[in-house]
Amino acid sequence: MASKSKRHESRKKRQRHAVPASPAFDPHAEVMVDTWASMVELIRKFGAAEDPEAAFDGALKESIAEFSAKLRRFDPIRLIEVARLAFLPMTYEGAVSVDAAASAAQLELLALVALASQQEASTDTSSHQAAVGDQEMSHFVSDAREELDKLLHLAQLRSFASVDRNDKLTLVSLLIQGGEVWMRNSSYPEMVETTNRTLLDGEPNVRAALVAELGFDATDALTVLDACHDIQVASMNGRMDAMRSTMLQAMASGKADDALMERARSGFMTMFEPDADDASVAVEDVVAQTGVAEERVRAVIERFRLNLGEASPAQVVDAFSTGKNPLRVRPLIVGANGRMILPHPALNVFAVRENLEEHLKKSAVWSKYAKHRGDLLESRTRVALSRVLPGAHYRDAFEYYVPADDIEAANADSAKYTKRVEGDHLVLLDDVAIIVEDKAVALSALSRGGKAARIRTDLTGIITKAAAQAGRMRDGIERDGGLRIEGEGWVDLSHIREIHTIAVSLDDLSTVLTATAELVRAGLLSVDNIPWTVSLHDLELITELAARPAEFLLYLRRRRNPDVTVMFSAPDELDLFLYFFEKGLWVEPDPALVRAAFPFVPEPTVSELRRYRSQTPTLVTSRTDTLDQWFHTKNRAGTGFASAPKPTMASCPAAPLVDELQSQNVTGWLSIGATLLSGAWSVQQKFARHADELLDNPLLNGQGRSLAMPIAASTDPAEGWLFVWATRPTGEDPLFAEKKARGYLRAKKHQLKLPRGVAFLYDEQTRSLLGAFYDGHIGPLDRTLTATLSFLRPPSDFQRTIHPNAKRPPRGTRSTPRQKRKH
Repeated sequence: MASKSKRHESRKKRQRHAVPASPAFDPHAEVMVDTWASMVELIRKFGAAEDPEAAFDGALKESIAEFSAKLRRFDPIRLIEVARLAFLPMTYEGAVSVDAAASAAQLELLALVALASQQEASTDTSSHQAAVGDQEMSHFVSDAREELDKLLHLAQLRSFASVDRNDKLTLVSLLIQGGEVWMRNSSYPEMVETTNRTLLDGEPNVRAALVAELGFDATDALTVLDACHDIQVASMNGRMDAMRSTMLQAMASGKADDALMERARSGFMTMFEPDADDASVAVEDVVAQTGVAEERVRAVIERFRLNLGEASPAQVVDAFSTGKNPLRVRPLIVGANGRMILPHPALNVFAVRENLEEHLKKSAVWSKYAKHRGDLLESRTRVALSRVLPGAHYRDAFEYYVPADDIEAANADSAKYTKRVEGDHLVLLDDVAIIVEDKAVALSALSRGGKAARIRTDLTGIITKAAAQAGRMRDGIERDGGLRIEGEGWVDLSHIREIHTIAVSLDDLSTVLTATAELVRAGLLSVDNIPWTVSLHDLELITELAARPAEFLLYLRRRRNPDVTVMFSAPDELDLFLYFFEKGLWVEPDPALVRAAFPFVPEPTVSELRRYRSQTPTLVTSRTDTLDQWFHTKNRAGTGFASAPKPTMASCPAAPLVDELQSQNVTGWLSIGATLLSGAWSVQQKFARHADELLDNPLLNGQGRSLAMPIAASTDPAEGWLFVWATRPTGEDPLFAEKKARGYLRAKKHQLKLPRGVAFLYDEQTRSLLGAFYDGHIGPLDRTLTATLSFLRPPSDFQRTIHPNAKRPPRGTRSTPRQKRKH
């Protein structure tokens, strides 16, 4: 139980054997299949009733009563420790368990029901606690897994049966509730802890208020909670050492010694079923471990101790199953003797922030804290983007002007706009603009508990407003060709050909942020204005994982595609990103719509239509096992632990060219690189071979060679590209060769009505890349280039292929391979 994995999900069952190096079946998918099978069985049993909701409710109440009756005979503190040993993964320090502390939800529910059952039993004069035999608790806990799953599944099915099917927010609400029940830590606790310390103790006024009003600060709270877990682990390790020692002594004695054998038996039992004092932690232990003053330790314990009031087992299960988990903000269980136990450490960092924010909302320093929270988000977002977009021009926390009403908008004169609005980030790199809005507001407890009206209010503040604000800036750039920025004046952005919008949240809302299609269906997002909605911690990790900026831009393109949000579903953002690394996150566009957008594209073939129609939605299971290994070992160099490899994008034949363009700082290197990487592996291979094929087969008449390839893999004409590979023969003036390549690129691009293109010019003698010439011109051609249009092959020629290895292409023609549409 020493490691902290990325997620603690009860959906991932504990592995009872070593996982093979190359599993034949996705273990996470296997868990989902098992879960679905269990729920289908319950549906068959109760779902056919005249009133399914009542049937599920009755079955749930009966199951709770039966389970609670079994629990009453056990000491909750002892039972929780037995369950900790059974449910939580045990790994050596620094390792990451395949199990990922999967049973956190089950352990929490067992603890809550056990405590509520004890309270109920204490008021029942006829109830008495019988003696518990050896291993009786262990056997009970072993069988309790299925019973706990049954309770949670029945509660979930009851929720399904009770929903208003006409409410478009229903699925979003269920996703939030499901995340609260099953998921622990959609971000690494280490990252969240760093953020929380900076948030709560980084603003002097806020920290001073916490100490004055509560008697401790955030660092004290985290220190005490972590120490409680560490002491529990140390106690478990001590019991294990004692058990091993007595057993070795018994085996080494070589004779029957009743006293020694009894010690060995007792050591074994104490290891797995310790008494309450051995399983719990005293205040004095925490003080000694941490050095924090006793009064501060006691203040922390009082603030974070669980209080169920007079809740019954049924009320506890109802609350837990709808997302109102009392352990979320008060994870410490304190016994009558003042000793405490922490079921697991996964909630520590989240409990500290949410608990202390709960207090700060009623404090005089709340406004200072809210500003500090926003400033932190903005600064960290900027750092993350800088890591993956080097050389970009940034505008942060600026003001610009938009039309105040329809009259100003119709006038289309930006100099007369009177409404001044704020923008968080505008990132410009050649022809790409990235607009980012930061939202530091949090999802409320009412939303986490499934209250639909509050969910809409909270998500509107986090997602809808961010999308609207980012979309407003995007519209201004597209409408006016620039922005009038306060203190700077008119900024010409007419060269921008690609705009992306991002909404960054401080909170981790993984189940919601990856369900973009449901947000559109619920009216929280518009299909024509879908930003990439991502949490700060996921953004930071993704920008660290992307080996090259072009990968990041390609992910933005794919992630914001409305079809992608329908075709791919995942537990969280990092699963989607790692699936992008593996398989591209690609959705085949409708071939008929592609041809409508790019008329030169041939009529769809039968196989293309079949491939498009055969696509089915994909549920992306957890992809973070390798990421977990890398994250937990990357900072352990020299400590005796081997460093795990960093997850990377699948092999890309075009990557060397992408890297060369960036190293030469070619204009448009970012968007060109992303387009090169967007091709399927076979297409990228052709990209990588084109230059060599032309250079290996020069024309005998001393003329240079060229090859043009339009990229039309979208239903949006604005996303089309033209790639040209050209050679400069020996003796040809370099400037003339460049001018010729640029002229051909622009003319051919104009003929095909493609907005962007690039010509790669290679030297036939040295075989080196002389230059890559970007063209984003979308206006009319000058007279000279207009005259060349009649010499170009017609667009219909892209339906035929002239192999680039042809020794003697017809004089005055250009080799043009068939249009490639497959990514």
